[in-house]
Amino acid sequence: MTIITSANANEIILRATLRASELGVAACISIVDAGAHLLAFQRMDGASLGPVDVSQRKARTAVLFQMPTGDFGKVIVDHGLTGMELSNGGLAAFHGGLPILDGDIMLGAIGVSGGSAEQDLDIARYALAGR
Repeated sequence: MTIITSANANEIILRATLRASELGVAACISIVDAGAHLLAFQRMDGASLGPVDVSQRKARTAVLFQMPTGDFGKVIVDHGLTGMELSNGGLAAFHGGLPILDGDIMLGAIGVSGGSAEQDLDIARYALAGR
């Protein structure tokens, strides 16, 4: 696979919503392409409004810095990069955003928000495990 199609993105979102439902989380799920542009989005019934933006920021951050957002947060803390999350139009520096890779090739990313950071990460991992 060299790109994420809308069909691929919708399959990933379906797996994410299934896992979120299993966990009892009303989540927002965003998929971005390799250029960090929104490709697909789902706001589950009952999800509050804040996670709409946060899920998109998590996905963008994972693509722009080519790493999971939790790792990005660790880099910020370890290197004293206070305020870094304010760059690039706003980033997310906690769990829930994962790159979507084909080997070493960046295809895009998923961002999940609505539960705890650990639940968001679990949902994102589950969604990508089926690819």
